[in-house]
Amino acid sequence: MRHIPSLTQDVYRLLLLALAVGSLVACNSTNEGPPATGAVAPTVAGGAPTASYAGYQDAKLAFTRQSADGIVIATLEDSSWLRFEGPAEQVQANHKAYFEYGYTTFGVTLRARSFTRPTTEQFLLEDSTGARVSSRPVTFKGNLVTVDDRWQYDFDLSFRHTITRDVTWLKLTRISDGEFVEWTFGG
Repeated sequence: MRHIPSLTQDVYRLLLLALAVGSLVACNSTNEGPPATGAVAPTVAGGAPTASYAGYQDAKLAFTRQSADGIVIATLEDSSWLRFEGPAEQVQANHKAYFEYGYTTFGVTLRARSFTRPTTEQFLLEDSTGARVSSRPVTFKGNLVTVDDRWQYDFDLSFRHTITRDVTWLKLTRISDGEFVEWTFGG
């Protein structure tokens, strides 16, 4: 057997230790995704965006929430991140409910444990002023796929609701199982 000099043996041992620690960290870390609740600074009715972001991904992620069980992932549409999507005319055409009607709108990913028809799903939107409105998706995007052994559906969800200056939080709940996500609004 060939003898490895001690310095090389020490480097080799450190490399093995680093690989072992890295493996343990990777095994113990979870890909939790966005939080279920959190603060953002939305653009309120008639106002300009109050928060500034470095780019599209950072801004969109700030407005994204995931329910505790990962069934509902929702992104609150807001001009503070939509403005990064492209030319203003195209963005407004793509998000008509938000820009033209002032509706509170979400991009939603539903990861259901069993097969469901997304267009029959009911969602409840509540806010700090006591408003409670329900809605369901009219259409959904893409093919039916499974992700992590769950059926995944992507759709937009709009409510006849406007975020005004007096709203301090929003809560979006999937009625069938009570999974929810929530946004709090900083002053």
